[in-house]
Amino acid sequence: MNSFKVGDKVTVSLPSDRPIYHQGSHGTVVSIGTKRVHVRMDVAAFEGHDGEVANFLPGDLEPGHVGTPRSSDRMKEAVHAMQLGVASDVVAAALDAAVITAEQGDQIKAAWAARLRN
Repeated sequence: MNSFKVGDKVTVSLPSDRPIYHQGSHGTVVSIGTKRVHVRMDVAAFEGHDGEVANFLPGDLEPGHVGTPRSSDRMKEAVHAMQLGVASDVVAAALDAAVITAEQGDQIKAAWAARLRN
């Protein structure tokens, strides 16, 4: 319990006995009980829980704000990574078949990445 102080920024890891919807949330320690740390959700995994205070076992918390808190943002990142991976696979296949040059492959990947950002 001594590892956290009021005002510390924390990230909820996989909660052992709390609802799983808190996983990944970023919060601030607001008080410390005898066995649990009370955390205000600054940026909860789901927007509807922003500002909520929940209590966690110390082992359920990581110091600092780590990773992307919103579940919807984590899903977007996963889809984006998949889209980039598919484009890389297509370019690799075209290079193996000698349909394009390495320079063209780099241009295609850059153009695809730019399109995904927009």
